[in-house]
Amino acid sequence: MARRQEINALHLEHDTIMAGFRRHLLASGLAGLAANAALAALAAWLIAAGLVKAPLPYPLVTLAAAVVLGGLSLAEIPMMVLAIRHLAARQPANYKLTLGLNAIFVFFAAVYGAPVLLLTGSLEWGLALCALGLGRLAASLLFVREPHR
Repeated sequence: MARRQEINALHLEHDTIMAGFRRHLLASGLAGLAANAALAALAAWLIAAGLVKAPLPYPLVTLAAAVVLGGLSLAEIPMMVLAIRHLAARQPANYKLTLGLNAIFVFFAAVYGAPVLLLTGSLEWGLALCALGLGRLAASLLFVREPHR
């Protein structure tokens, strides 16, 4: 009976650690998403207000830029999820580094979207690339596991 209580206590502790890690992973991802939205909003405002004139407002250039940068952004997702997952699994000491890298990972979708916004003036394509941050956040929440203690 005492052994059973000990096992239940270990499971409860594990569930608490996991819930804490998931909560922190979500918080870091949301921080990255907020930074993503801020950069996207700044770039969109600069174009919409006419403060920046797009040097390449041609539909073919817009499509090419969106396809190339969107492809890079999508190709980066599985590699970064594996890197973050590996980092989290190595040591509990990597906990804060894992959360920071997750925030940067989610934010980085805006690094692909902002150039499309500023160079081509296409709000639709630029914001669509920035919105890939939502997919990055979902991927990290689905596939990154808590560190082993």
